[in-house]
Amino acid sequence: MADYHKLAGMMAHHGEVAIFRRFDKLNLKSLLYMQAELIHLEAELHQMELDEKSAANPNKPAYPFSVYDLREAACSGKVTQWTKYQEVQSKLQAYNGAVIQYSALRKVVKPDANSVECLREWLDRPEGGDFFLKGREADLWEKVEDLVSLDCQQPSKDALTRLINEKFVPRYHRRWVHRFKPSPTVDWYGVWQYDQGMLETVANAISTLLAVAAPEHLDTSAVLPFEAGHTAGGHITVQCALFSDFVCSFDRQTH
Repeated sequence: MADYHKLAGMMAHHGEVAIFRRFDKLNLKSLLYMQAELIHLEAELHQMELDEKSAANPNKPAYPFSVYDLREAACSGKVTQWTKYQEVQSKLQAYNGAVIQYSALRKVVKPDANSVECLREWLDRPEGGDFFLKGREADLWEKVEDLVSLDCQQPSKDALTRLINEKFVPRYHRRWVHRFKPSPTVDWYGVWQYDQGMLETVANAISTLLAVAAPEHLDTSAVLPFEAGHTAGGHITVQCALFSDFVCSFDRQTH
């Protein structure tokens, strides 16, 4: 039976689909409210300081110089500078923590499109989530721009590796791999995982072969639609373009 327990297990086993909402609008609204509350508290504290300076109180000269006197005045049970300061301190601590947390959250990487699609597809599959999420909870992963990935494995910066991940692997999987079933002794959540290190090794091998095979006089301007990056001589552009042509040819032959 599919439930949150099964979903959590799948995410723990396949880190690339540990994808969550960032709730940008809610976080920012919360920060705005906390900021506004602090503005008023700051003004109230300042006004109390002014009032106590002008009041006929024999102890008032000591307040700006003695925290002890401020604390002792609070023992009267009345709202004083010290009790107001304690309220400000509590709110300020929460506000500072929220600012730091949201700043860190903004730096968390976004998931790649394939991982998001994999999660959505798993949630709909009978052997996966089987549509167990209902109502608003079923739409949690629809706002792509508001999603973050908790996967500690950073996406490859190499253009050819990204191309293999995003174009070749999904086609290869849909055509052949999905037909095979894993060993029953292995924990199985219905998600296939490809080793990133192996894909980078393949990308390096292809890059080397294409660098040798591609003629030096090839006009790189003809492959700009496939451009994924530049190095001296335009080799990355050429290699990605050639591999894109291969993927498209592969896709036509397998349909």
